[in-house]
Amino acid sequence: MKFHSNLLALGFVVANTACAGGSLGNPSPILDMDLAVGRALQANPLPATSLVIFQWRIREPDLRLEGTGAARLQHPDLARLDLYLENGEAVLAAGLVKDELWAREERALEFVPSPALLWAFLGTLRPGEDTTPLGGESFDNDVFRLRYSLPDGDELWYLFRSGRMTEVELRHDGNAVHRVVLNRESGEELPSEATYRNLGSFSELKVTVETVERVDSHPSDIWYLGL
Repeated sequence: MKFHSNLLALGFVVANTACAGGSLGNPSPILDMDLAVGRALQANPLPATSLVIFQWRIREPDLRLEGTGAARLQHPDLARLDLYLENGEAVLAAGLVKDELWAREERALEFVPSPALLWAFLGTLRPGEDTTPLGGESFDNDVFRLRYSLPDGDELWYLFRSGRMTEVELRHDGNAVHRVVLNRESGEELPSEATYRNLGSFSELKVTVETVERVDSHPSDIWYLGL
């Protein structure tokens, strides 16, 4: 089954869920967008082919789960995410192929963000070929933001500190409805910790990386789940 993003419980989203960038100070328009985007792409590249082992935790109003997981990344545009309980039972699996997300479980709709946000979860700037750049702003202390419009009118806001992506929001009618927050270790390609929040359904998925192993390749039949 092909996965498509579904904004949940928008009626619960209020103005104070807006981007944390509001505390960054007075913004100045970015005059050279090509230069800013080029810097962001260079500092936040597509992940190398690797196997990533991590710990995860899901929190929502009526559910608490945690366990271990694996991400299989195939440069330049393939990824698969598998979550397991401590006893080895599979919780969910999702495959990312360029800008399409595939999953077997309906519950993946609640715990896995849209393709652009899942790429951001991996520390990668990939808003999608169907997005339109809206411009950007720079702040003090080498902080800047890039904004993109989606075909349905929603927007993606990317926040960078010293060139590295640290926060991404999917915004609807001026409010943030999905947010990804990254912790970046100096020099590391992947975030050391990534947190995805669905602000409408009050759910959260937090991933903490344990090991990253470079590999030559992964099996070619693991990406298109649900076929």
